[in-house]
Amino acid sequence: MRGLSAVALLLFLACNREQPLAPNAPKPLTKVRVNLNPTITYAPFMIAYDEGFFTQEGIEAELVRVDSNSALVALSTGELDVMSGPIRSGLFNIMLRKAPVRIVADKGQLRPTPGCVLEAFAAPKKIYDRIQAKGGSVRGERFALIRGGFTEFMIDKFLAQQKLTRKDVEFLQISPGDATASAKRQIEAIRYFQEPNLSNGLSKGLYQVVAAAENVSPGQQHGVMMYGKRLLHGDPELGHRFMRAYLRGVRRYSEGKTKRNVEIITRHTKLPVEIIERSCWLPVANDGQVDMASMNALLDWSKTQGYLDGDVPLETWWDPRFIDAANKSLSR
Repeated sequence: MRGLSAVALLLFLACNREQPLAPNAPKPLTKVRVNLNPTITYAPFMIAYDEGFFTQEGIEAELVRVDSNSALVALSTGELDVMSGPIRSGLFNIMLRKAPVRIVADKGQLRPTPGCVLEAFAAPKKIYDRIQAKGGSVRGERFALIRGGFTEFMIDKFLAQQKLTRKDVEFLQISPGDATASAKRQIEAIRYFQEPNLSNGLSKGLYQVVAAAENVSPGQQHGVMMYGKRLLHGDPELGHRFMRAYLRGVRRYSEGKTKRNVEIITRHTKLPVEIIERSCWLPVANDGQVDMASMNALLDWSKTQGYLDGDVPLETWWDPRFIDAANKSLSR
């Protein structure tokens, strides 16, 4: 019995000597829920995901496909941790109502790009020819309009550029949900197109460019990334890690149409390689900084249109601490 006790003791000590090895075992990843739709504008997230940048930060990025309106609600209630999408008046109203949501990084700007039309007002050939016959004037023409969003803002910028007002044109209102589906059919109106619908329509001869968006409002902020309560307040260290991974994805995306980037975007969007290669990719700032001048321009416009519940101070919508820390870390 005494011998058996000694053996048992030796086994016990051996097992306990092995315990220090446990910390070297893979640590469980922390899940972060982020919206991702199958369009090229979400490419930095796709790249960060496929290249393992999130995993290297100890993050399991759960990519959730959801429309932008539902995503904003989900972010404000904590069902999503990260949301990205185009800027619009509704984003700022939800912050004015004390929702724990802040813009934390850029996700696309209309910076002029050689040889590319990033986004554009385009129209069927009959309308395009009529506009050209008037010296490029859109007076008397009809625009497809989505109210309260980026498209309406850009229409007003375009009209101002031509020294026209809304009284000088007509409108055909469409809902945000109809925008993508209706892009595949012609509408007798000038429309605002994004990629890949723009290059697809142009390649098939369905539309002609009336005005490139980057010429209407050069450098205009288009998309943003936002954090919800969990990353802003509950676990900001996790927010810092997510931002490092995201900016690494942005920088890889900024390398352009490399074989690997095209392969990743093709897999996530399910679009043919030739469409990905033909499309113009919206520039994203490598440092994550948004264009403040154009953000303020949209805020001023939103207030003028009566879309805002009140003034929106900078600290109400912008939190730069995550890009500041990420850029410092990535520069080492």
